[in-house]
Amino acid sequence: MRRHTLDTPVSYYTIFLFTRYIPIGLCHFLGKITALIVYAFSRRDRAGLGYNLSLALQRPPDDPFIRRTIRRIFINYGRYLVDFFYLPQLSRVKARRFFSHLQNKEILDQAISEGKGVIILSAHVGNWEVSGNMAEHPMAVVAMAHNTDKTEGLVNRLRNNQGVRQFVIEDSLFSGIEILHYLRNNGIVAMIGDKDFWGTGKVISFFGKKVVFPVGPVVLAMTTGAALLPAFVLMQPDGRYFGIVEKPIVVHREGDRDQAIEKNLMEITAVFERYIRQYPDQWYCPDPIALETDS
Repeated sequence: MRRHTLDTPVSYYTIFLFTRYIPIGLCHFLGKITALIVYAFSRRDRAGLGYNLSLALQRPPDDPFIRRTIRRIFINYGRYLVDFFYLPQLSRVKARRFFSHLQNKEILDQAISEGKGVIILSAHVGNWEVSGNMAEHPMAVVAMAHNTDKTEGLVNRLRNNQGVRQFVIEDSLFSGIEILHYLRNNGIVAMIGDKDFWGTGKVISFFGKKVVFPVGPVVLAMTTGAALLPAFVLMQPDGRYFGIVEKPIVVHREGDRDQAIEKNLMEITAVFERYIRQYPDQWYCPDPIALETDS
């Protein structure tokens, strides 16, 4: 997977130290300036974002609204990075000041009460990395290993500070067994469901194009009986975050397995499309999503 410009140990530790010793307002300002500099020199990412937004919003890539939205995406991402490194350094009480509310909390509570585990499924929309600060229940995340041990160690520490356990998925059967065990003990597992990182996904229609979606979350829900809840952590105009929990995906299990997986993925993509269209400036997806782009 292609890494973003700031995905280096030097960048991560610089942001971490800035947020540790510099007032957060100044950190947000510096994050914005840095994001705009990256925006100016990231021609490839601007083109990818423009292509994806044109599919989602049904406007040409050079439409003025699309161009403004791309710029806003970079600014928002700069703030997301600052908050990711800053919030876990705070006490839980202080961190809660950066959050507004969790909408539809009763859906999550109901899913937990059923006792079969909960899969929180999100997309690259909003700041999914700070969700642990909002959670009132223990949770785990499924993540990819970072590019170096140093960045991996720092990110693990920040997630642990939020009370979040991490399952790092590699080419190992053991990771999958751990996740199954965690769910069967009525645990909450959060994962990203809009990008196939391991090349084992299924082609599905997304914004009218053929896109490969990961099947792991769906297969886990089909296997364990865990509730499959789309959820998002989004930023308000005042800079605070709020969470939204969607009603459970009705998981199809009957009939042909591949067809059941496809039906479940179609349910998920419909939810993702709706939120991306509603919050396009919080959709960070710089790689073209379609298998074949228009030339």
